[in-house]
Amino acid sequence: MELLIYIGKVSLYWTLFYTCYRLFLRQHTFFTWSRFYLLGSLIVSLILPFLIYPEAAPKISVLYEVNATSFTISENREEPPGLFKWKNILGLLYLAGASFMIFKLHQNIRQLSGFLKQGEKIELDDCTVVLINSNHIGSFSFLKWIVVNRNDYENHFDAILRHEMVHMQQRHSLDILLVEFMKIVFWFNPILIIYKKSLQEIHEFLADAEAPNRENYATFLVSYALNAPVASLTNHFFKPSQIKTRIQMIYKNRTSKWMLGSYVFAFATIGMVALFVAGCEQKENNELSETMEKLTESKKHVNLEGKKIYTVVEQQPMFPGGIEEMYKFLGQNIRYPKAAVDAGATGRVFLSFVVTETGEIGEIKVLKGIGYGCDEEAVRVLSLFPTWEPAKQDGVPVNVRYNLPINFQMEESESNENKRTSLIDKQFDNKDGSKTTLTKSGSVEQEPGKNSTEKVRITEAKVVYIVDGKIERDADILKKIDPAQIESVNILKDQKALDAYGEDGRHGVISIITKKM
Repeated sequence: MELLIYIGKVSLYWTLFYTCYRLFLRQHTFFTWSRFYLLGSLIVSLILPFLIYPEAAPKISVLYEVNATSFTISENREEPPGLFKWKNILGLLYLAGASFMIFKLHQNIRQLSGFLKQGEKIELDDCTVVLINSNHIGSFSFLKWIVVNRNDYENHFDAILRHEMVHMQQRHSLDILLVEFMKIVFWFNPILIIYKKSLQEIHEFLADAEAPNRENYATFLVSYALNAPVASLTNHFFKPSQIKTRIQMIYKNRTSKWMLGSYVFAFATIGMVALFVAGCEQKENNELSETMEKLTESKKHVNLEGKKIYTVVEQQPMFPGGIEEMYKFLGQNIRYPKAAVDAGATGRVFLSFVVTETGEIGEIKVLKGIGYGCDEEAVRVLSLFPTWEPAKQDGVPVNVRYNLPINFQMEESESNENKRTSLIDKQFDNKDGSKTTLTKSGSVEQEPGKNSTEKVRITEAKVVYIVDGKIERDADILKKIDPAQIESVNILKDQKALDAYGEDGRHGVISIITKKM
């Protein structure tokens, strides 16, 4: 998702830069400025999507505060089986396009290399002239090589050599290579084809501008009629589609230097657009902060103004029942946001909060988040924390800052099997082939058997336990029973639980059948 947003932004900036060029700059005779404007547009557009306001960057947490180990909230994301998932299809399509562009570039370089090897070489001070016998190939230049066909060598050598020397000295081939390499990565974006054509056009304007006599040179261009194929990586002397524009530019009056300000105007316009986009992202961050403030204000306000907040204490604060109970509380209350599941978002949300001298929770902050609703969900659950046992310094309750990372992760494949196993408390094998698992966070999961495809999971704290047909009030009954004494464990949720046990099953039912001795 992030990659698609980045590609979209780059494409937007490329289009805006080129639109400004087409509307305001193309008719100018500042050919060197136009060349570097287009090249700068291609490169700067790759950087602009990373532009953010400094305020939006989260601060790193203080090292000496009380820290807890990371808590992991995982989500089983159901995806259709098989290789052809939509992400795989898009990935394969992208790789196919990139591979085709690499193959095409390789073929062009190979064809060019063939011309250079077959021709007769003449070493000059600044370049190497390659003479080829075929008149079916137009004269062109590439890097330090100038390729001239037999007809041009015998009839127009001086004019063509002077023209191609400009291409070589100003390194116009590097511009075309840059676009070709970008087309490998952004092969699906047609704007790069337009950039390439415009750069080739400017290259010809620059070379034509060096002609000593524009009237004679324009006459020569009109009389020069070579209808031959050209290599796509090179700066070729003659291209029919450009001849009219080139002659117009030769005779065009030079643009006033005052018009150089139009280049500044174009960049300033795109800069304002980039700031506007960054401002929209800043607004989203502000809205996120306001949302989290509302979540924390929904709990009783804790006033810590003017009070000392410790970062290092003799006795740390304690969640009622200990750290394991805190993890159980988080496991029962945190829900993986749907937006994060759809986007496949994973990562750690780093939170900071203050446990007051009375055990209340205040000043909940997100030090570093991952977005997609995960930050708000983490803040929401922390605001539900019950009263803690406060921290103590010299035997006196004090305020202390506490850091807690919450890890949001997906469980998609068997590669996560070892990680999942570490979260298992107990497992029970049932007669029908299904398997029931009690996790360390307190949730109960039932894998489907041979005659079922439904996976069931319960995390509700008010779930009802039925042992051999009798209601069991002890919520830790599964932890206390030896798996060897259990014949089966079945989970009922929603309407099935209501049908079987009425209102007692509203929050889910876990039915346990023990082995008869």
